[in-house]
Amino acid sequence: MVRAVVFVGPSLPTARPVIPGLVYAPPAVRGDVIAAARSGVDVIGLVDGELFQRAAVTPREIRDAAAAGARLFGAASVGALRAVECPDAMLGIGEVYRMFRTGQLDGDDEVAMTYDPTDFRTIAYPLVNVRAALAAVVAAGDGTRAQADLVIGALRRLAFHRRDRVAVTAAAAAAALPLAPLLATLGSTAHDIKRRDALALIAALRRAGVS
Repeated sequence: MVRAVVFVGPSLPTARPVIPGLVYAPPAVRGDVIAAARSGVDVIGLVDGELFQRAAVTPREIRDAAAAGARLFGAASVGALRAVECPDAMLGIGEVYRMFRTGQLDGDDEVAMTYDPTDFRTIAYPLVNVRAALAAVVAAGDGTRAQADLVIGALRRLAFHRRDRVAVTAAAAAAALPLAPLLATLGSTAHDIKRRDALALIAALRRAGVS
């Protein structure tokens, strides 16, 4: 019997740790989490899930899964959102969770993105990853905080599915921010905050006894 399942997609498309007793499932839609709990899965990690394209996992579903006996962990994307909303039922993990919990972030569209469903390749960037990349660019001296704020402001005015490479390029140009460092940082796993949080969740499952 499967001991643990993690719902994950674009936050950790490759190089997923292999752990006996843990299986990876695609991004969750409404009904997936409670179905896993009712099937006897002991530990459920929620990283990625549909937010706007299809019916999303609800806070009620998270609480019902906990009531069915599953231990739940959330991080990085919709998992972070639901962990903030359901502190009595799901343990939040990682930087994105902490930013939502402390009010540094306050909109679902911060983690929303579009991706190729065949390989989870990013098409439109989640704002949390753009923020992390801009922070790294500023720290490296390749831009200023004011320029970074202008880029974020421009992207926030767009619907989440329009925040693609073209939009990032246009926003950087309007802010006079050097484009090459920003695109290189956005393409680097070292500055991918959602990836880091997904790996942190998997590490938490190990500490919880999944092995």
